[in-house]
Amino acid sequence: MTSSRLLAGRLLSAAVALTLAAALAAVPAAAQQATTTATVRGIVRNAEGTPVAGATVAATNAETGVRRGAQTDDKGRYQIPFLAPGTYTLRAQRIGYRAVERANVQLAITQVEQADFALQSATVQLEEQRVVAEVAPLIEHQKTGPSTRITQAQLEDLPTNGRNFKDLVVLAPGTSDLGRTGAGGGQSIGGGRTASTNVLMDGVNNNQSFFGGDARGGDRAPFSYSIEAVKELQVITASYDVERGNFTGGTVNAVTKSGTNKLQGSVFGFLRRDDVGGVRLTGNDFLGHAPTNFSKQQYGFSLGGPIIKDRAHFFVALDRQTAAEPKAVFDVGSSVASQRAGKISPTLLDSLIRTARSVYGWDLSREVGLLTANVDESSAFARIDWQLGEKHTLTLRNNYLNFTQRNDRLANSATSTDLISNAGPYKTSANSFVASLQSAFGNLTNEFRGQLAAEIKPRPSNPSPAFGVPTPQVTIRNIVTRFSPTDSVRTDVVFGSDPILAANYLSERSIELIDNVRWTHDNHTLKVGVNVMREHVYNYFHNNALGSFTFDSLGAFARGTPASFTRALAGANGSLPIAEFDVWENAVYAQDEWQMTPRFFLSYGLRYDLAAYPTKPARNDSVMKYFPGVDVRTRPSDRNDISPRVGFTFDPNADGQQVIRGGTGLFYGRTPYVLASNVLANTGLNQRVLTCNGANTPAPNFPGYAQDPSTIPTQCTGGAFGIAEVNAFSNDFRQASAWKSNLGYDRLVAKDWRVGVEAVYSQLRDQYVAEDVNLNTTPYFTIEGGIPVFAPTTAISTTSGRFNATGSRKVASFNQVALQRSVGSGKSFQGIATLNGKTRWASLYAAYTYDHTRDNGSTSCCIAIFDMFNSTRTFGNPGNFGNQWGPASYSRTHTVVISPSTHLPYGVLLSGIYRGYSGLPWTPIYGGDINGDKATNDRLYVPTTAETQTYAFAAGSNATTLDKLISESKCLREHRGQVIGRNVCRNPWTNVLDARLSKSFATIR
Repeated sequence: MTSSRLLAGRLLSAAVALTLAAALAAVPAAAQQATTTATVRGIVRNAEGTPVAGATVAATNAETGVRRGAQTDDKGRYQIPFLAPGTYTLRAQRIGYRAVERANVQLAITQVEQADFALQSATVQLEEQRVVAEVAPLIEHQKTGPSTRITQAQLEDLPTNGRNFKDLVVLAPGTSDLGRTGAGGGQSIGGGRTASTNVLMDGVNNNQSFFGGDARGGDRAPFSYSIEAVKELQVITASYDVERGNFTGGTVNAVTKSGTNKLQGSVFGFLRRDDVGGVRLTGNDFLGHAPTNFSKQQYGFSLGGPIIKDRAHFFVALDRQTAAEPKAVFDVGSSVASQRAGKISPTLLDSLIRTARSVYGWDLSREVGLLTANVDESSAFARIDWQLGEKHTLTLRNNYLNFTQRNDRLANSATSTDLISNAGPYKTSANSFVASLQSAFGNLTNEFRGQLAAEIKPRPSNPSPAFGVPTPQVTIRNIVTRFSPTDSVRTDVVFGSDPILAANYLSERSIELIDNVRWTHDNHTLKVGVNVMREHVYNYFHNNALGSFTFDSLGAFARGTPASFTRALAGANGSLPIAEFDVWENAVYAQDEWQMTPRFFLSYGLRYDLAAYPTKPARNDSVMKYFPGVDVRTRPSDRNDISPRVGFTFDPNADGQQVIRGGTGLFYGRTPYVLASNVLANTGLNQRVLTCNGANTPAPNFPGYAQDPSTIPTQCTGGAFGIAEVNAFSNDFRQASAWKSNLGYDRLVAKDWRVGVEAVYSQLRDQYVAEDVNLNTTPYFTIEGGIPVFAPTTAISTTSGRFNATGSRKVASFNQVALQRSVGSGKSFQGIATLNGKTRWASLYAAYTYDHTRDNGSTSCCIAIFDMFNSTRTFGNPGNFGNQWGPASYSRTHTVVISPSTHLPYGVLLSGIYRGYSGLPWTPIYGGDINGDKATNDRLYVPTTAETQTYAFAAGSNATTLDKLISESKCLREHRGQVIGRNVCRNPWTNVLDARLSKSFATIR
């Protein structure tokens, strides 16, 4: 980060402190903010402005009839907590005064609504006074940090591709959607990693905590909850409420619907196809394929109503989605365009199929063509709310999800093609049961929430159609189709069991208990709370258990001469890499919310987090012998995670027309549980890694392996056996943290129109990374651009150029030794401008975000070596994280969001979301291991034109072709003669427009 950026962050923190000090120099009941409900507070005065004590103020939900009330104190102040989001009627009355009623008050989650009343004196009770309230105030005087609320109307009216409520997270400024699914999450919030988001549903944990970043069950599933069951959504970048934790990026906080006094429901059905009535509705993929037989159907219903009017209500929703996505795998014809898109000619494809059948007895003809990835999901939701008098509300709800995706991981990239035996079904079954009890006893309130949740993810491999069972994986590299001497396409071909799917079963069970007590006294609200969660994890993940063969060419495949064979074996004592363990996440917190003056609101508090991993891995003395300071029994043990936080709002004129807000505080994140699983499954005792290269590679016998899996090789031809691969936590491993500061200003510029500006600075510390401590750190020689090589020339194959298994190892009896460390760091500055408002017929929301986020590693997940280490972008020693500093992989410099909605005549609603954003950064790297660290993670040296003339090229390539490639890329062209920096290249600007046109029809009542 440049010194100017660092200075900007320091200035922002200083500005927060100076604004706070100025407002204090300038020194009503305090607000009670809750995670899932709203609060109404205010002062009741008489006509002369004197506070009225003993007045009764009641809030009645217009939909459910549920009524909550409070009495004013001697200063006329009242407060009504635990109000579910919705529309309310407020009524203030006292004997001797005319009652005042305020209707149509809109309340949203975490909102604190100020509602003051002026009562007119009367000798006898007169007709009450009715006031039409302003709805959904645009200026919130207790919102200290940046957050965005997405209302029920937006959830219902805005277009959502696939009807997943999480898709609307992108409306919030400061978010970045990576457009991907899978473990580790696909959305970044507030400059944090994708796995650093905390997802809450009804105030309890709804995370896929093993991998992080996604909702429970939602890393592949189209949705985790039916959008029909979601009432409101809130995206929080920095909340200084100490109740919130377990994030360094942001929080997604959603609440579900409840029934009302009216029996009502919905039946819905949605259909998408590649064409409807001959009109094409889909575009081509990046290979130029036009999808055929594409379809997606979503249907279901919701129903809610009273059990006992004004007291008890129910709501249920069922959502089903089925989909068929075409996957063209070597689906080629006679035209050059077809072969270019398919990356192979019919002649070469026929040669591949004939060779596999004649040499190996493997019929690949059933693995190519127009294949399909199918999705089948069901989500069932039920909720009951029971008003137990005016003091207590009991809520019980359950959400069940079942999801299957056939042919998951059937990838088809620009340089690689997977056949169907390399894919497999992705299955998820998840359930969450939540009970909550809200109790109000005058100035004292209590909110209890409890959850029982479970998730199961079995991930088997597809059987090979030829053999009926999964088989070792085969990769054939460099299959080249030539159209002319200077025009060709190439691809790798992959079939057989994907190593990830060879043995993969994950189960999680959790129990969570939360209790918050609030006490209001004078102009203070004190909150103390506790959050305890225990998660039990069972993970059987034996990566590459069946083994993988690699051939350097189709010719080598025909000759039966593989270049390498790798396989993960059981431990020396027959033990398997099963990780079964518990994780405890505990937090206690205390906070004071202080309405110091009508102009100034202050919240300050402390939170203490403690994550415990009681399951200790088995002792491995040989690791401690050869790698001093590395002990597989080490578990994260930081016990000083104390988070101070302070936030404020300041209304200079106390008229609700403008507000200055800010805050600063420390936030601790959640370490994905997969890191603990990595260690327990890789102690060096419970599995070994076999690596055979060149002449030591055994000849494959796939029919024999299918008939008897015990015949799959367990040693190389030369007699070499597997060696240990180890994962461990460093002694100083800590939970990641972020110090966040913000300063913002909101102002009403016209009736129902608000503008806002915000600056948010985050300093990220102790981010997790992986380092291979068994890598030679002293290079043997250097190559172009001064790139160091950590293995001798004798360790490099003269035919394939590959390094042997132990050439770069400090200790030859160990493979890679991955030390999971807390040396990742980052800095993020986001500047935000927003505009929102409405007229009688239309509304508009618009936001712009400038993002400058830098770090030395952006990977959120999963396998220490395969994902975390391989994803580094190195020049030199990959353990030197200082030279990996650069733009974060999820950082989009500019993002524009515009969302209009307009009501047209005849019940027509037109709404949309436009998003324009900078492309994600990327790093050009070599296509193989260039420095001997056993990873494809080395940043590219971009040669000058003169240097390309000295290169030796493989057949079909030459200096002219390479020069043309470099010249056509602005990023490469600007870095000639240099080793390119991490993430200095950037993909192009993207425009996305989603639109929705709907028509309402009158129905018979």
